[in-house]
Amino acid sequence: MASQGPAFILREANPRDWQSILRLARELDSTNLPVNAVEMRALLKRSELSFRGKIRDRKRSVYVFCAEEIATGRVAAASMIIGQHGTPASPHYYLEVDHDERYSHTLKKMFRHDYLRLRHSMNGPTEIGGLIVTYAMRGHPERLGKQISWLRFLYLARHPRRFQPRLIAEILPPLNADHSNPFWDHYGRRVTGLSFREADRLSARDKEFIQALFPDAPLYTLLLPEEVRNSLGAIGEASRGAVRLLQQAGMKFLNHLDPFDGGPYYGAETGELEPIGAYRRLHAESGEPGESARRFLIGCEDRAHGFRAVAASARADGTTLVVEPEVTDALHVGNHALVDTVPIP
Repeated sequence: MASQGPAFILREANPRDWQSILRLARELDSTNLPVNAVEMRALLKRSELSFRGKIRDRKRSVYVFCAEEIATGRVAAASMIIGQHGTPASPHYYLEVDHDERYSHTLKKMFRHDYLRLRHSMNGPTEIGGLIVTYAMRGHPERLGKQISWLRFLYLARHPRRFQPRLIAEILPPLNADHSNPFWDHYGRRVTGLSFREADRLSARDKEFIQALFPDAPLYTLLLPEEVRNSLGAIGEASRGAVRLLQQAGMKFLNHLDPFDGGPYYGAETGELEPIGAYRRLHAESGEPGESARRFLIGCEDRAHGFRAVAASARADGTTLVVEPEVTDALHVGNHALVDTVPIP
């Protein structure tokens, strides 16, 4: 059977995509992508400048990616990279999970007491987030979630100097039916006087209240209700697929929790990630990949089309990547052009 070619083009988002990506953001209510039209347009403009290299300061750079269905032109997924999460103007706050041990010789009993302590970093890591696949495309045989997730690693590998040496991802925990959060309702609301939504919106522009109002003393988790304890570090149902992808890449739970919702932070040294280590630049050659072909994310970048990639079967042969002609056609590159590659497990 003749090849149908790639089903999706993965590319940098541009300001014209604002309505499509806004709809995606509202499907999941992502922690990174705004659900306000004005904020979304501003974000995509900043992303465009970052891709063009006109925002070199990691503290301000952001990169938004999208997946466009080639047959229809519909934007079906999005993801993003934040150049640096944690600056002097806007620190990265987190709750560190730690413990101490107590032993009574009289009772011959030992107890381990877990506690949380507010920490912050003003020279924080690069953050990946904003991973959303529209409901209609979830479960698609092309595994679009993996493609748009792995795309970020391909870009990180291509432009390592634009990013911090450490990478984190914030994971959405389970929320109540009314979008409230058990940990915030029990703790955060009491120490700030703000609802979960109010605190979340305020922190997007000003985080001063976190350092000012959160107690410095450790919070022993044994003092929390069982429901709240069980929610700490939990992964929301909509986030489970994203976490599996992060784990495949080599990211792990850092024993850090978000101070608002108690959701976990995953992270790793960027250079130690599996897709970063497997990154190679090869010459694309049109042909028949054959039975030894495997799945790759294949990308390129130029002024005319920006950064873009496709997922396709290909065969790496020395410095050459043998691909079907539909791949080079979709990427708008000629035969023997240099392309960026990362295997997709």
